Amino acid sequence: MLLIRHAESLGQAPDADLSPKGQEQARALTPQLKNMGVTELFSSPYRRAIATVAPFAESAGLQIRTIDDLRERKLGEGLLPDFLVHMERSFADERYCLPGCESLVATAERGIRGLAEVDLSAQSGNPAVASHGNLIASVIRTLDPHFGFDAWKAMKNPDLFHVEFENGRLVAYQRLEPTR
Repeated sequence: MLLIRHAESLGQAPDADLSPKGQEQARALTPQLKNMGVTELFSSPYRRAIATVAPFAESAGLQIRTIDDLRERKLGEGLLPDFLVHMERSFADERYCLPGCESLVATAERGIRGLAEVDLSAQSGNPAVASHGNLIASVIRTLDPHFGFDAWKAMKNPDLFHVEFENGRLVAYQRLEPTR
């Protein structure tokens, strides 16, 4: 399964769209996804994730199925001025979260549940999933505890990972280089 962090966006709200650069990045992914033999598309319900794979979906004649469990982590209420402080703290203490929000552990559990749903429901060989950096980092961290705050900060928009699941459990991942 291919796991894609969305292209550059205009914000963090669920309805935030891609920036002009992000729209260009999404179009640039199309030949790469075709060359990788992507056969099905799944996405977070957030606009920026759907828009990242929409150009490929249109060119390949595929539908994009949304899965709520693939949405971004709820780190705080509204815009947090000290966002990075909370992010770093959450990687140091995976159970840390602000009231009414999600810890890294809770995000990983939800993300794995969503990816396991993709793994079980995919009809063919190579599904692709568009999601978010925080969710992807939390999932990868369950397999690789060294995938921490610095690895999350180093993630790109878009970013690609090949992930393998067995019996609803992540067993392997590999970072791939998106075509620029």
